[in-house]
Amino acid sequence: MPRQAKSAAHPANSHADPPPSPGAVREVVLLAFDGVEAIDVASPASAFSKAALHVPGAYRVRIASPRGGTVATSAGFALADTLPLHAVQGPIDTLVVAGGEEDALRRAIFDDGAGRWLAETAPHARRVASVCTGAFVLAAAGLLEQRDATTHANACDLLAQLCPGTRVQRDRIYVRDGALWTSAGVTTGLDLALALIEDDLGRATAMQIARDLAVFLLRPGSAPQHSPALQAQADASARMRELMAWVQGHLTHDLSVDALAQRTHMSPRNFARAFAAQARCTPARFVAQARAQQAATLLRQTDWPQDKVAQRSGFGSVDAMARAVRQHLGQGLAQLRAAR
Repeated sequence: MPRQAKSAAHPANSHADPPPSPGAVREVVLLAFDGVEAIDVASPASAFSKAALHVPGAYRVRIASPRGGTVATSAGFALADTLPLHAVQGPIDTLVVAGGEEDALRRAIFDDGAGRWLAETAPHARRVASVCTGAFVLAAAGLLEQRDATTHANACDLLAQLCPGTRVQRDRIYVRDGALWTSAGVTTGLDLALALIEDDLGRATAMQIARDLAVFLLRPGSAPQHSPALQAQADASARMRELMAWVQGHLTHDLSVDALAQRTHMSPRNFARAFAAQARCTPARFVAQARAQQAATLLRQTDWPQDKVAQRSGFGSVDAMARAVRQHLGQGLAQLRAAR
C-alpha cells in the first residue's frame, strides 16, 4: 500500500466552491484507474444516475482516470471513454475516489499522478469521498490528516500505520467528517452514495433509489463492517443459510425455536443443536441480534416513537428492545436516537 505523499493540500472543503444553487446540476466525478475495483465505481455511479432520473438534472456523473480512455478493472472488463484528469473542468460538486489492490493504487498515486491531481483539485470540490482503499489516495493527497476516516476492514491497520494523524474508524461502513466522506469495503460504496444523495435530496429520494436497486436495508454509517448475520452464515448449510436470510426479512414474525424448527422440518431439539453448531450461537441469540440491529437502524433513521420501533423490530415491548440493544450493541436507545 502506498506511503502518504507529502502534500500542501488543505483538508477537503477548506475553501471549496459553494453548494449548487437550487435546480443546478451537481457534477459528480468518479476517479478510476487501471486495476480499479469495478464495484467501487459501478455502485456510486448507479445510485447517482438513478437519483438523476427521480430528480431530473440533479446530478451529472463522469468517470475520470489519469490518462483517460479505456481503464481496465480488477473484474476483467474495461471502462471505456473515461475523461483524462487534465480535462476535468468546471466546478466539481462531489468527487469520489474508488479503490483497488495495492499495486494498482501505487501506480495510480505515484506513476500516474492521481495523488497530486487530487491534492490540487479536492479543495475546490464541495465534498470529497472515497470507497474502500480509495482512502489511501486521499491520504496521499494529504486530505486525511487529523480527520476521521475508514477503509476496508483488512486495510484499517495499514491506514493507521501510514497515516498516524488519521483517526481510523475500524468498525463503521462509512464515516463523515465535515465535507470528507470515506467508506469501508467495496459494496459499502452504495451505502455511501445513498447517504450522499440523502444529504442532498432527502430521505424519501434515497429510499426510492434503494428500492429501485433492490437494497435489502438502508444502513447507517455506524453499521458494523462485519455483519453478524454473515458471520453466522459462514459455516452453515444451505438450509440454515436460507433460514437466516428469511429471519432478517421477517423480524415481526414468530421466531421461536418451535416456529423456526417447523420451517426447517426438524424437531425443535435437533434444530436448536444444528443451528448452534453451524451458526456458533443459539437461535434465540441470532434473532435477538437481528432485531436489535433493526431497532438501531430505525432509531437512527426515523422519528418514530419507541413503541413503534419496538413493534416493527419484532419486540414485545420497549423494555425488551432496550435490553436487547444494550446487550448486543452496547448502546442505549437515547444514544442511538441522538446519532441520527
